[in-house]
Amino acid sequence: MDQVKDPVCGMMISRASAVGKAWHKGQEYNFCSDTCRRAFESEPQRYTDTERHEPPYTETKGFVAPKFGSAGSGGLENEPIPEMHDKK
Repeated sequence: MDQVKDPVCGMMISRASAVGKAWHKGQEYNFCSDTCRRAFESEPQRYTDTERHEPPYTETKGFVAPKFGSAGSGGLENEPIPEMHDKK
């Protein structure tokens, strides 16, 4: 199955079962409902021009660990950089 994410509500749907479709800047978007399609068509930039950030964790072979500097990293983000340890 070809799964896509509805940009309005975030629901995963198959392209074949999409209730509505819309185009924005040459990109096709699929929707789970006509309500989501109408919301998208009224303000497409709201749903497409968002910054994308990496999650604050990494996952390797089923193990999840916080990235350096993220909450839960054990406070390492508050430690001075190595060059600053000797300076007072």
